Amino acid sequence: MITSILVICTGNLCRSPVAERLLAQLLPRITVHSAGLNASKGMLADSVMIELAEEKGIVLTDHRSKRFTPEKGLEYDLILVMETKQAEVINHQYPQLSGKCHLLTHWNGRADIPDPYRKSHELYRMTFQRMMDATTAWKKALLF
Repeated sequence: MITSILVICTGNLCRSPVAERLLAQLLPRITVHSAGLNASKGMLADSVMIELAEEKGIVLTDHRSKRFTPEKGLEYDLILVMETKQAEVINHQYPQLSGKCHLLTHWNGRADIPDPYRKSHELYRMTFQRMMDATTAWKKALLF
């Protein structure tokens, strides 16, 4: 049984904070946190993502970035990543975590969710929508 999820992206500024909050909202009995493979500790969430999240009633203003560690990964039942290369890094560098590391889009196409950081507003919106779709698919899979 899955009781905890860690969502991973690169900087823990855009994608993983949103996916964390979406999953926490959809799966209130599951502990959900996020981190970044290359995150600097204590950074605020990206301002564009904060605005998009607010449109959907999700608060990101209290988010502070955290860096992923293998010790942190061991604390969670499931690790969800945004990109295939992130899964490859985790599976290669931390083989003890490989059985519980999956793409966020595992249940709906298994495509990478691109990093919108400092790119077009259109890409931010598309990324946000893809994360909404992916987290909804995880809800269905986990609550079957």
